[in-house]
Amino acid sequence: MAYMFLKKEIICSLCSDVYTDPVMLHCGHNFCSDCIKSHISKDGRSGIFNCPECKQMSKTKAPLTLNIKLQSIAQNWKSVDNRLRLGEASCTYCLEYPRPAVKICLHCESSLCEKHLEVHSKGPEHSLTNVTSPPQSRVCSVHGDVLKFFCTEDKAVICMQCFIAGSHQGHAVQLLEAASGHRKEELQVMAEHMHTKLRALKERTNALQTVMAGNKAKAEKVKAEIRTVCSGLLTALQEVAAKMETEIKEQEFEVFRVIMDELVSLQDSEEQLSQKIQRVEDLSNQADPVLLLEATKGLTPHGKRQKTGHQVNHTYPQAEIDLLLISLRFTKNFEKFVSLIPTLLFAQCPHLKHKTSILLDFLIASDYLIVSTDCTVVRYTPYKRLPGIIEREQFTTSQVLSKTVFPYGKHYWEVKTDENGVKAVGVAYLSIEKCGREAFIGYNEKSWCLTWGHGYMEACHNSLSTHISCEGPTVTSMGVYLDYDRGQISFYRLCSPVTHLYTFTARFTEPLYAAFYVVDTWIKVNP
Repeated sequence: MAYMFLKKEIICSLCSDVYTDPVMLHCGHNFCSDCIKSHISKDGRSGIFNCPECKQMSKTKAPLTLNIKLQSIAQNWKSVDNRLRLGEASCTYCLEYPRPAVKICLHCESSLCEKHLEVHSKGPEHSLTNVTSPPQSRVCSVHGDVLKFFCTEDKAVICMQCFIAGSHQGHAVQLLEAASGHRKEELQVMAEHMHTKLRALKERTNALQTVMAGNKAKAEKVKAEIRTVCSGLLTALQEVAAKMETEIKEQEFEVFRVIMDELVSLQDSEEQLSQKIQRVEDLSNQADPVLLLEATKGLTPHGKRQKTGHQVNHTYPQAEIDLLLISLRFTKNFEKFVSLIPTLLFAQCPHLKHKTSILLDFLIASDYLIVSTDCTVVRYTPYKRLPGIIEREQFTTSQVLSKTVFPYGKHYWEVKTDENGVKAVGVAYLSIEKCGREAFIGYNEKSWCLTWGHGYMEACHNSLSTHISCEGPTVTSMGVYLDYDRGQISFYRLCSPVTHLYTFTARFTEPLYAAFYVVDTWIKVNP
């Protein structure tokens, strides 16, 4: 009531709204500044206007005095009213001036401001809760009573009337405090589950970031190693070029020396001959016969062989660069350079560092396979071979294992084949079955392989197959990399374009052997 009475006292009678810049007339009534000015402009044409409240006359030129006290009250009212409109609860016990509530007593069903909260009962039944929702949300929209219960069947907050005679009659209900407590427990369990999941996600994220950082470091290391190898190859190649340039310059200098010696000799002969020509010409002009004959006693007539003097040699010295010799020396030097390449690559390239020579075990090879005498080629034959003298446990399937065994470490080998037939390359335990379906590599838990042929390729282990998309021509050359200790076996296509095809990850429990399956084709190891 006090709240409504106070509101009436701060309402302008002209605009029916809370005062804005209120001014007071001589009669004591208050109006908004703009409202009374508008009234005066309409009613005060003769210099006099009437008060809208009491009709007392005043002069239009009389000054309008701002009511500072009333202006402050109106501004405070607007502030409180705005909070109430936004859903803020007001204190139940503030009768003259409504203050915003900070707590709600569920027992008293009342809202408390900070002042009344201090003097409110502290008994255990007086449960306090924060003001987190508008006051109208705590009142039943059907019965207008305070919401006190929670219907566990309909998951709805209800009042007493809803439970006694309303739509929730006979339903299982709980007090709001109890229901809220149970829900908080559920939320705590949910939060713990989410925290566990969040920790797992963070661990996964950290693990992936670690893997990413490791791969980045590995990539940088590989790039540096490749730069080192290429730099070494370039240096060695530059040394070959420099050596050949030196040899060519030496040949060029030798040819130049021989030609220069011949030129000097020719120039000397030319000068001597010119002097003789001059003497002969001088004698031929001699008029005195006695003097002419006396002076030419030692001369040999032209056309007769001279026993002394310079002979003109019409053959040329070996004055050419020997291109064949240069070519032979370049070939030898380049062969030395090529022989350095494996040495430079060996330390940097795993497939060379761990390259292993594979020998095929012909004793356990199928009777439909022929193994070469050097044990490096296996070829399929449609005709069954005659049984050997030595009894052995051999494959009935078209397969063969290697003699070479891999009990640990890293190993790399290559195979070559053609575009025909079906083939499989992989690894297996020696304890693999030798006959029946379980004998096929890839179709048991003791073998891992890559099978391809007729435009199809798949990775197989324990009868589980993974299709591999391999564009381009049929694979005729393949590399196999085994890291026994890490439990990985990888397959690489070596024909253009060189591609990683597939990697198995497992935990090996027995020594491994290279395994091969061949039908209507052949396979060569260590090509």
